[in-house]
Amino acid sequence: MEPVAVKKPWAVFAAVIACFLFFSLMGIQQPPRLSAIPQPLHADEAVQWSRAMEMSEGIAYSNNEDRFHGPTLATSLLVTSKLTGTAFTDMSETYLRGVAGFYLLLLSSAALALPGVSLVSRVTAAAFCFLIGGGAPFGFYFVQEVLLVAGLAWGAVLWLRADVSDRKSLWRLLSGVAFGFALACKVTAAAYLVFFFVALVVVRKRWADRHLPGFFLGLIFSWAFFQSVAFTDRQGLVTWWAQLARSFGVASGRSEDTLTAVSYWPWIWGALWLAEFSLQRFLRERFVRFRSSPLDFILVFVGLIFSFHLALPYKTPWLLYGVMALPLVLLVPLLLGEGWKRDSLLLFGLLVSALYAAGDFATHSETAAAPIREFEQRLERLGRQYKGGRFYVAVADGGHYWPLPYYLRKYPVGYGDFPQAAQAPLRLIPATDASEPVVPGYAVSSLTLREGGDRYWVLVAKGYESVFIGK
Repeated sequence: MEPVAVKKPWAVFAAVIACFLFFSLMGIQQPPRLSAIPQPLHADEAVQWSRAMEMSEGIAYSNNEDRFHGPTLATSLLVTSKLTGTAFTDMSETYLRGVAGFYLLLLSSAALALPGVSLVSRVTAAAFCFLIGGGAPFGFYFVQEVLLVAGLAWGAVLWLRADVSDRKSLWRLLSGVAFGFALACKVTAAAYLVFFFVALVVVRKRWADRHLPGFFLGLIFSWAFFQSVAFTDRQGLVTWWAQLARSFGVASGRSEDTLTAVSYWPWIWGALWLAEFSLQRFLRERFVRFRSSPLDFILVFVGLIFSFHLALPYKTPWLLYGVMALPLVLLVPLLLGEGWKRDSLLLFGLLVSALYAAGDFATHSETAAAPIREFEQRLERLGRQYKGGRFYVAVADGGHYWPLPYYLRKYPVGYGDFPQAAQAPLRLIPATDASEPVVPGYAVSSLTLREGGDRYWVLVAKGYESVFIGK
């Protein structure tokens, strides 16, 4: 049965825009407030900075007990530091996110390689994806998800290109390289790779052929290269498998590191996002039977990823970045080309959806902006005016919450119990309750790094409390 074209498939996005405007008027949902001031680093951003700094000091990534995911992002920062001559103590939030911005550019450019689509549609989709950060604010964060999804997007595009090329072996090899990069970024990519082949089966695309060994050759080499930091940290290959084993406990809810959903709004947005693309496909073709088209293949692939994370107890909005970003680079180019008015409405509808979703995505485990900015200013003032000898900071046991080392990066810091801790000009003690400590020789204030947790008592040497407070 041939598809029956519908003259106005973009009407769904007009309805989407109308719904969101109605929600705004009723006060049900509001778009996020945009700020030109860089927000403080999230914990998952700051930990990558710490790992990169340790790597610059000769500490292998695989040796750290707190390693998370793969070393690729930290390695990228290390390389960037050397190329730009920027010391780790001088890296601002904007600098760090600029490194991740390169991978957002890499992700967005995957649309340019999509076969069978006009150049205008590909360029438009790539630019749109980059400008809105892949559909979620995480695209502008210094986090691993951007690298992971960039690898997935290029892996899928290069596979599709192999289907229409006479040089299938080359494109399959390159597709494997892209998926190997994703595997080295995060072990979750192993599940995504399985879903990729399941999606091929669902839409009846041939995949088990003589070019498959080349795909796996590229995948294994690429994974080993990036996971071992260009084969300089071979223990990193073992740690990947340890992380994979750990992920089963985390994802299934049997680990103390399992994070349950604080809010289901991001998951609702993810479902609505996929529903928009699915409805657009149906309105264009007016039949539900799947066929071997890139559009159906990508919808199944991304739908499997979303369903996988929806079914598991482990819930964090970071998992949804692929659900938001992959359709932008793999589906939007296929949906464009209906004329500038219809294309503009389609993109505007997606923009409105992404803006409204961004607020609920970005509030996950957010570092408290105002307190950390105020603390930075006070610390700089105290360090500059301290006259009691060498200025340093002591952080008590249990106070090594990831953003803290970044925001103390310009000063000598001691963690735990060491001889000079009791005489430190400034001390930080985790606040386990509301009882303010009384320590001879110190004035006490507080610092909150994250709403609902990670609060510290700040002890300032007597005589300098007015300098620290700024009176």
